[in-house]
Amino acid sequence: MSYKRSSLMQERMEKNRKMILQSARELIAQGGFKDAQIQAIADRAGVSSGLVYRYFDNKSQVLIEVLNEAITFEVEILNHIAQGQFSPTQKLHKAVTTFVRRAMNSSQLAYSLMFEPVDPELEHERFHSKQLIKQSMTEILAIGKTSGEFSFEDLNTAALCVVGAMTFAVVEPLNPSRNVIFDESYKDYFVKQIADFCVNAVKRQEGV
Repeated sequence: MSYKRSSLMQERMEKNRKMILQSARELIAQGGFKDAQIQAIADRAGVSSGLVYRYFDNKSQVLIEVLNEAITFEVEILNHIAQGQFSPTQKLHKAVTTFVRRAMNSSQLAYSLMFEPVDPELEHERFHSKQLIKQSMTEILAIGKTSGEFSFEDLNTAALCVVGAMTFAVVEPLNPSRNVIFDESYKDYFVKQIADFCVNAVKRQEGV
C-alpha cells in the first residue's frame, strides 16, 4: 500500500511539473519571456505560485527547462535528418529548411528562445543549445566533405557559419515588434533562400 501511495504521489508530482512547464511555454509563445512570470505560470497551470517554487527555485530555472526541452526536440529532428537516407547536400538543405520553417511557424516562441534579452544564466543555456545544433550540422558537413560534395577549409568554422545563417537570418522576420504576418508563399521563398545560401556556401564547385 505504501508503495502504491508513493507511485501515485510521484505521478502527481510529474504531472504538476509538466503542467507548469507547458504553461510557461504557452505564455512565452504568446508574449515572450516577459509574460512568463511565476504567478502567471501558476494561474495558467491552475496551481499556486508556492507549488511552482516546490519544483523550481526561480523563474530562470523554469525558462531554462522550457528552452532545454524545446532545443532537445529540435536537435532530435536535425539528427534524424542527418542520419537519413539522403545525400549530404539534401540533408543540409532539408535540415536548414526544417529548422527555419519551424521557427517561422512559432515566431514568438522561436524569437524568445533564440534572441530575446535574458539573464546571464539563461544566456549560458542558450549558448549551449546552439552548440547542440552545431553538432548536428557538423555531422552533415563532415559526411559531405568526406564524400566530396562539400568543400571548405575548417569543419568547425563551416558549421558555425551555417548555424549562424540559419538562426540569425530569422531575427528580422521573427521580431514581434515588427508585427508582421507572413503568408505561406513568402515563408516558402524565405526558407528556401536561407537553405540555398547555406548549401551554396559549402558545396564543391565544378572544376574545383
